[in-house]
Amino acid sequence: MALSADTARGIAMAKKALSSETWAPTPLLPASTIGRRIGVELWLKHEQCSPIGSFKLRGGLATVEALAGKIGAKGVYVPSAGNYGQAISLAGKRRGIKVTVVAPETVTPSKVEKMEVFGATVIKKGHDFDAAKEWARQEAARVGAAFWEDGVIEEMAYGAATIATEIVEKRMEWDYAVIPIGNGSLMKGMAQVFRSESPRTRIIGLVPTGAPSMAYAVRGKPWDTATPIDSYADGLAVRVPIPKISRELDPLVDDIWMVEESKLLPAVKSLMELEQVMVEPSGASTLVGVAAHRADLAGKRVVAVLTGAHLRMSLLPEVLKVNGLV
Repeated sequence: MALSADTARGIAMAKKALSSETWAPTPLLPASTIGRRIGVELWLKHEQCSPIGSFKLRGGLATVEALAGKIGAKGVYVPSAGNYGQAISLAGKRRGIKVTVVAPETVTPSKVEKMEVFGATVIKKGHDFDAAKEWARQEAARVGAAFWEDGVIEEMAYGAATIATEIVEKRMEWDYAVIPIGNGSLMKGMAQVFRSESPRTRIIGLVPTGAPSMAYAVRGKPWDTATPIDSYADGLAVRVPIPKISRELDPLVDDIWMVEESKLLPAVKSLMELEQVMVEPSGASTLVGVAAHRADLAGKRVVAVLTGAHLRMSLLPEVLKVNGLV
C-alpha cells in the first residue's frame, strides 16, 4: 500500500522538523537477554531517549512547525495525560507560542514539572484523560484559543511515522512490529510506513485490559464509553476513542493484543533488570504483549516500541516487590 501524496509530504515535513535534533534517530537495539529467555529475536526502539522521555516530541515538533502561524495571542489548549503536553510545551516554547495543558488530576507529577519547565500553564481537571479533554475543548472555545487534539492533528501521526522510517531504513526484515495504540496517532503513523515500505511485517496493536475501548473501537464493536478506566498505563488509558482515527486504524492493524494489567509492573522490572532501561507502564506494554505471545513469535524478528520513560515514583515500591515478567 503506497503512501498517499499528502501523507508522504507530511512525513517529509516531519523529518525536516527533526533534521537538526541531536537525539534523533533514537537507538534501535537488540534486547538480547530478554529475547533469549522468550525465544524471540527482539529489538527495542528506544523512544524514551528523547528530551522529554517520549516519542511524542516528534509529532509535537512537526505540529508546531506546520501550525504555529495559525496561533493567536490566546495560544493553544492541549489535553494530555502528560507526554503530548510535554511535546507541545517544548515545541511551543521554541516558537514563542503560549501553551495551556489540561491534564487529568491523576497526571504523573514529573510530567507536570517538565511541562512547567517548558513554560506551559498546566491545569488539572477531571478524573481521567477524556474528562480533561472535554473541559479543555470547552475552555479553549470560551477564551478564543486554538484546540489541538492528539489523534486528530495529522502532524502528530506524521511525527510518529518517522519512528518507522528510522526502522525500515536499517534494511532488516521484520516479521512483527509491536506498537501500543493509545489514542492512535503512533499506530497510524508507523503502520502507514510499514504497509508501504515493509508490507510483509505483521502489525500488532496493544491495548491494556484496564482501558480496552480502543480495541473495541478499531474493530467497530460497541463499547460503553462511560465505563471507568483503571490502568497503570496512563498513556494508553483512552475511555472515549476518536471515531475518525479508529476507522483509519482498522485496515492498518493485523491484530490487537490485550495486555494484562497485572503484567505491566513485572515488565517494567524486567526491562530495568535485564536491559538497564527504565520505562513507564505504557512503554513496558510491548514486552507484556511479546511475552504473552512468545509461542507465536518463536524464532521471529520482532521490533517493539518503548514509548516513554516517566515511571511514576509512587509505583517504584510496587515494581521492586514484584517478580520480573521473564
